[in-house]
Amino acid sequence: MGRFSEFKPHERGLEKVLGGLESKVMSTVWSIGRCTVREVYERLRSDRNLAYTTVMTVMSRLATKGLLKRELVDGSYYYEPAMSQEEFKKTVVSEVLDGLLDSFSEQTIAHLVSEISKRDDAKLEQLEKVIAELRKGKGRK
Repeated sequence: MGRFSEFKPHERGLEKVLGGLESKVMSTVWSIGRCTVREVYERLRSDRNLAYTTVMTVMSRLATKGLLKRELVDGSYYYEPAMSQEEFKKTVVSEVLDGLLDSFSEQTIAHLVSEISKRDDAKLEQLEKVIAELRKGKGRK
């Protein structure tokens, strides 16, 4: 999967990195598994007024982006996720944080530690343990 061209921090969920309809299509495909455009269209059309061709175009673009796999079987395309939703989230987090660390390393680390300490003392202790383990592995104290 290629890098995301745009991260929208003020959006919610998948819409931080995908468009609104792309997010709905991906969520639907993750819930169905291997499916056709028709199956996704049938699930989505009850929520909003959509054309079949719109869903087809979005699914084709998601395949081009590497988020869906597409296979032609007896004249029909079947789609399935190229990765699990959990793998997708990990990829997004890695790309966003790597980009921030490349350009704003000190600020990113300080902010992460500050936010973790504000939200959950147990998570801060977990972070301390991870750091200690990493240092042990590198032979540092």
